[in-house]
Amino acid sequence: MFDLILVADWSAAARPTGKTPCKDAIWVCADLRGHQTVEYFPTRAQALAFIDDWLNRGHRTLLGFDFAMGFPPGFAETLTGKPNALSVWDWLARHVEDNADNSNNRFHVAETINRRFPGIGPLWGRPGTQEHPDLPDRGNDRRDHGVPDHRTVEGFTPSAQSVLKLFTTGSVGSQSLLGCAALSGLRARHASLRVWPQETGFEHVKDANLLVEIYPSLYEPADHPIKDAGQVIATARALRAASADWFTAPASQPDAARIATEEGWIFGVLPPSDCFALPPGTDWTPVDVALKTLRSGTPCGMGRETISIYASPGRILAADLVATRANPPHANAAVDGWAFAHATLAPGGIPVVAGRSAAGQPFSGSIPPGHAVRILTGAEIPSGTDTVALQEDAHVSDDLLYLKAIPRIGANTRKAGEDVASGDPVLSAGTILRPTDLAFAIAAGHGNLSVRTRLKVGVLSTGDEITSPGSDTGIPDVNRPMLLAMLGQWGLEPVDLGHAPDEADRLAAMLDKAGTDAILTSGGASTGDEDHLSRLMRDRGSVHHWRIAIKPGRPLMLGHWNDTPLFGLPGNPVAAFTCAALFARPALLQMAGAGWREPQAITVPAGFAKRKKAGRREVLRARLRGGQAEIFRSEGSGLVSGLSWAEGFVLLPDGAVTVEPGDPVHYIPFSELGLG
Repeated sequence: MFDLILVADWSAAARPTGKTPCKDAIWVCADLRGHQTVEYFPTRAQALAFIDDWLNRGHRTLLGFDFAMGFPPGFAETLTGKPNALSVWDWLARHVEDNADNSNNRFHVAETINRRFPGIGPLWGRPGTQEHPDLPDRGNDRRDHGVPDHRTVEGFTPSAQSVLKLFTTGSVGSQSLLGCAALSGLRARHASLRVWPQETGFEHVKDANLLVEIYPSLYEPADHPIKDAGQVIATARALRAASADWFTAPASQPDAARIATEEGWIFGVLPPSDCFALPPGTDWTPVDVALKTLRSGTPCGMGRETISIYASPGRILAADLVATRANPPHANAAVDGWAFAHATLAPGGIPVVAGRSAAGQPFSGSIPPGHAVRILTGAEIPSGTDTVALQEDAHVSDDLLYLKAIPRIGANTRKAGEDVASGDPVLSAGTILRPTDLAFAIAAGHGNLSVRTRLKVGVLSTGDEITSPGSDTGIPDVNRPMLLAMLGQWGLEPVDLGHAPDEADRLAAMLDKAGTDAILTSGGASTGDEDHLSRLMRDRGSVHHWRIAIKPGRPLMLGHWNDTPLFGLPGNPVAAFTCAALFARPALLQMAGAGWREPQAITVPAGFAKRKKAGRREVLRARLRGGQAEIFRSEGSGLVSGLSWAEGFVLLPDGAVTVEPGDPVHYIPFSELGLG
C-alpha cells in the first residue's frame, strides 16, 4: 500500500542527548519498499529535518509517531472551543517554543492550558526544581477539571499511560505537547499529508500520505543493540504488513466519529467486538500474556530511606550492600584450648605463658616460640601462634602443657575474613530482608540500611451485599481483611480503603481519594447490573486486560485508575486470593523495588485424578501428604474452608489434560508466594 514507511520514536528531552544514544534519544526508521535504515538524532529539529527530506521525495508515505495525537474527551473543546484534536495541534503550535537545542517552554504552556480549565488540572507533573504553581506535582492533587485521564483507545492498549501526565516515571504528556505542535508545522509544510483518523475518519484511505499515531510497545523489538532502535524497526515491519482492518476496525466503537475527530486512535490497536459482553470462553487473555503486560507496566517508582537495622525486617534493600568489615575481623579460636606456633614445638612439655586470650579480651603481646597460652572460643589468635589444641586433648602440670597428640597446623582456628572480606558483596538490591539477612548485614559491619520506601496498596471491597465481619446479615467481608493480611506478609504497606456500595459515583469518589501507589478491589468486575467497577474503568480508567484465561478468576481486571495500577479482583474469596497471589504479588513487588518475582513450582506425583478441557489454566487448592499432592474436595470458589485447608496450589496447563494418580504435576507451596 505504501512505498515509504517512516517510524519516529519521539522524545521530550530538554537538552540534546549528544553523540551517544541514550534513553531520551530520537530514533527514526525509514522503510522504502522493505529496505530499512534507522537513524539516531540528538534533537527534535534534526529528526524533523530528516523526515522532511524523505517526505519531499514524493513517495506514497505512512508516517507514524509514538505519542498521543489527541486528548481525552472534553480537553480540545475546553482549550480551543472546538471538539477537534487538530485544533489543539494548531493551538500548541502558537504557544510552544521548541528550540534547535531542544530547550522548550512546555511546563509554562501546560500552566497556560490548566488556567483555561475549571478546578485544578488536568495536566500534572513537573520537575521538583521548578516553580509552576498552576501545574500540580501529583495526579491526586487535581480535582474538578472535568477531563478523564484516558482516551477510549487506551482502554484496549496494554500499559498505556495518560497523556495528561508530563513528568516522572512513565510520563508521556510532554512528548505530546511538543510533538503535536511539531505535527502542526509538518502538516503546513506538506499539504499532501492527511491525519488518520482525525481527518479521514476510520477509513482505509488508498490515495494519500497518512500521518498516524503508533505504539511501538505492541511489538517485540527487533535485534539491535539499542532497544529503541529495535522498536522502530519492528514497528516499521508491522506497518508494512498492516491489513485494512487496522484502518477500519475502530469504526465499530460506540461514538466512533467523535472519537476519531477528538481523541484519535493508535494505529494497529483493534478493540474486541463488544469487549465487555463476550460469551463464556471467548477471547480470553492467556495468563502469560497478562503477566507480561503487568511486568512491562509496573516499574519501581519508590524512593529510598535509611533506617536502623532493627527496623528493617521485611523491608526491601534499595542498593547493593558490600561488607565494610571482615567477618571474622581477626583470626580466632573455634574451640576452648591452647594456642601455640606449630613449627616451634619441641618434644615434651610446652611452657605455658601467663594470661589468656578471651573473646573481646585479646592477649596483649606476642607468644614466644615454643610456648603456649590459654585461649577461649571466639578469642583472637595471639601474635606468634597459628594452631589451637582442644582443651580435651591436653593437660597442664607444673606450668607445662602436655598434648595427647599434636594437631595439624592451623587446627581449630578461623581465618580473618573467612565468612566475608571487607569490600565483598553481601546482599543485592531488591532483597526482601529476612532475619538471616539482617544477621549477615550486621556481621558485615552495617547498623543502618538503605531501603525502599514502603509501597502503599489500598484494598477496597464493593457491593451492597457485603457486611462487616461478625455481622448476622448479608455476606461477610472475607476479602478485605484477607487481602490486607496478604499485603502485610509481602512487606508492603496495606491501606484499608473500606467498603463501597453499589453506587458508581460513590465508588469513583473512593477510588479518587485512595492516595495509594496501587489499588486492589474485590467484586464488581464482571458484567452484571451492579458491576460498576467494570463500567467505571471503561469510562474513566484504562483497562489492559479484563477476562483472564484462569480458573478460578475469570472476571479479573487489570488496568489503571488516575495512573494508579488497579487490580480488579473477583468477589469470590478463593478467586480473589488466587489472583492476588499469582498476578498482584509479582507486580506489586516489582513496583516496591524487589523485582519481578514469579513463584517456582516443584514437580510432585499427583494423589488425585482430574480431567480438564483446553482453554484456561486451572489452579487447584492443594497440599502435600506422603510426598503426593492432594487437592481440596471441591473447586467451588466460594468455599473459603479450602483456603485454610490448603498449603499450596497445583497448576494445570492451559491445554487439555488428564491427570491420573502418580502423574507428575506442578505444585507451588504458599511459602513460594510469600504466604506462611
